Amino acid sequence: MPSALPFRLPRVIGHRGASGSAPENTLAAVRLAAEMGARWVEVDVMVSRDGHPVIHHDDFLERCTDGSGPLLAHDLEALSRLDAGAWFGERYAGERLPTLEALIALLKELGLGLNLELKPVAGWEGPTARAVAKVLAACWPPRQPLLVSSFSERALSTFAARLPGAPRGYLTTVVPPDWRERLAASGCRTLHCEAGPLLRRESVAALKAAGIGVLCYTVNDPDQAETLLDWGATGVFSDHPERLLPLLGP
Repeated sequence: MPSALPFRLPRVIGHRGASGSAPENTLAAVRLAAEMGARWVEVDVMVSRDGHPVIHHDDFLERCTDGSGPLLAHDLEALSRLDAGAWFGERYAGERLPTLEALIALLKELGLGLNLELKPVAGWEGPTARAVAKVLAACWPPRQPLLVSSFSERALSTFAARLPGAPRGYLTTVVPPDWRERLAASGCRTLHCEAGPLLRRESVAALKAAGIGVLCYTVNDPDQAETLLDWGATGVFSDHPERLLPLLGP
């Protein structure tokens, strides 16, 4: 199995920042998560048509911006003019899609750890992973904790070829029966799975016994979070870190 992580994972990670209280995947959501006491955030990264990594979850722009169509159909210059906050509330009008460089600068200022999820459009796994690895190699603070995850095994392998020393996480909906083989093949040190009815205590315990960190998404109920941690989960992703942190701590 892959070696242990060089840092301690938190019990609560702000999901897309504090996305229950601010527009997801924006600098405002990251700042708010820090104000709430989170020490880590999780965000999603894609690439623009001209190859720049930007922080955004969906393939299309409509849900979280005033733009339209596929994000991949737009250059960074056009994406930088979009409003990524007004959809959530008037107070966030004018919030922009962050570049990966802008996100890193804020995380450095706040001292936050990052789980960066690679979200490549189908067919763009390689270009996405290479573009992200290039920016991280140039900008990431060397002593700040970083975990890169993805549902795409191809994106993970491409990223690993560029930045082999960066810890990686294997994203899945349900813990697969062959998780040992998958983690060994991908070199991933954590497994991130849905905190749904298909997750079993026995699976979490087996992963923990193997030295694999287990992070569960998306958990907004303190009782559910406590149950998962009792099972042996390392931590949870939450849209509302302010609900969990008073009980679970950072």
